[in-house]
Amino acid sequence: MKTTKALVIVDVQNDFVEGGALGVAGGNRVAAGIVDFLRLHPDEYALIATSQDWHIDPGEHFSTWPVHCVAGTPGAALVTPLAEALAALHVPVLHFHKGQYDDGYSAAHATPAGATDEGDATLAELLENEGINEVDVVGIATDHCVRATATDLAAEKRPYAQRVKVLADLVAGVSPEVSQQLLDEGFAQANVDVRVSGN
Repeated sequence: MKTTKALVIVDVQNDFVEGGALGVAGGNRVAAGIVDFLRLHPDEYALIATSQDWHIDPGEHFSTWPVHCVAGTPGAALVTPLAEALAALHVPVLHFHKGQYDDGYSAAHATPAGATDEGDATLAELLENEGINEVDVVGIATDHCVRATATDLAAEKRPYAQRVKVLADLVAGVSPEVSQQLLDEGFAQANVDVRVSGN
């Protein structure tokens, strides 16, 4: 039976793992875990989407956070082991950019990498267009972009909205306390399921 499930990999970028401009503790662990998960579950998803912060002029965002993930810089690139693992897959892998001119926390509103037309479908729209009925979300950071992405997708009036899931062992957060609260109850309050990947 053909799968109608998608995997959304949020912001697993060089600047968000240890040693990056805005490194998150556990970022490299999450990146490695996602690579292993992809190796063990190559056919579980109809498509895989990645999001990347791709800041050009994000307004006050760089007053809140250190400068990070500037468009086209090495820090904005996906971590190399993940990029290589994605390139080896036989399912469609779609790349999305966000935050070019704003905070860009949610990948739900991200547009395809390289898009220049404001009419291009967002990730949320594309998932529906591709017949997706279930979405797993992984990546960085649990308490910021993962939270915004998962809760926004769950709030969409689209077929997959009731089946959005965060894989708890494949996320890392800026604040351990806030991240744990989200995993324990916050996501559920936003109609987002939390499960362990099982890899």
